[in-house]
Amino acid sequence: MKKALLISLLLFFLGLSYAQSEKSSMIEQNAEIMAIDPQGNLYLVNDASLYKYGPEGELRYSYTNNILGNIASIDVDNPLKIMIFYRDAGIILFLNDKLAPIGDPIDIFAKGMTTISLATYSTKNNIILFDESNTDLIILDFYFQEKERIHYDFNEFHPFMLKDIHEKMLLMQDAKQGMFFFDGFGTFEKNIALYSDYPMQWLDNQFIYIKDKQLHSYNHQKFEDVIIHDLPDNVTQTILYRNKLFILADKKIKIIQLP
Repeated sequence: MKKALLISLLLFFLGLSYAQSEKSSMIEQNAEIMAIDPQGNLYLVNDASLYKYGPEGELRYSYTNNILGNIASIDVDNPLKIMIFYRDAGIILFLNDKLAPIGDPIDIFAKGMTTISLATYSTKNNIILFDESNTDLIILDFYFQEKERIHYDFNEFHPFMLKDIHEKMLLMQDAKQGMFFFDGFGTFEKNIALYSDYPMQWLDNQFIYIKDKQLHSYNHQKFEDVIIHDLPDNVTQTILYRNKLFILADKKIKIIQLP
C-alpha cells in the first residue's frame, strides 16, 4: 500500500511540475521496442539487433542474429536470462546479462506450434505462448515440453501484448477490447475496457498508457485515471522507471529526469 501511494504521489506531482523542472537526454539509437529490467538497464530492439544500455545511458552490450530475422519481442524481467522471441522464424532464444546466448535456440515450429503470436517468460522457468489462430494459451516447462494448454472462447480476440506479473497474474492487451487479466495458471479472471494502440506498462496496480498524445495512469482498483504527461505526436512507447520517463518516438529514445 505504501509503495502504491508513493507512486500515485509521484505521478500527481509529475503532472503538476514536469514542464518547469524536467531535464532530458537522448539515446541516438534507432529502435522499435524498448524494455527495462529491475536493475534499470534499458534494452532497445532495432530489427534483428538488441542493445543493452546501463542506467546512465551508456551502451554496454549488443547482440545481432540476422539468420533468425527480426526480433518480435523480448522479456527482461530476469536480467540474467533474457528471452528473445523471433515470431517469423518460430524461435525462442535466451541470453545472459552480457547478451551472449544461453543454450541452443528453441524451435517452436518443430513442436507443431506454427501460429504463435506472443511469448513471455516466467521466473518459474516456464515459457508462456499465445496461439492466436486457436486462441490457446500454452505453457512450456523447464524442459520446453508442453505443460498446459488453455483454450479461450473470446470473440475477435487479437492481443498484441502478453506479460507475466510476478508468477501470480498474466496480462494480455487487445487494442479494441482492452486489458485481459488471468491468474498464474492462465484462468481468465476479468476484462477492463482500457484502450490503447500502444503497449501499456503495469506499475504496482496501475497501468501507464498512451492515449490522445498524453501519458495516463489508471488505477484499476480505484477506477482513477490521471493525465501525467504530454507526449509528442509520433510516440510509440513509454516506460516509467523510478525517477525517469523513457519516451520512444521517431525510433529515438528521450529520457526525462523527473523532479
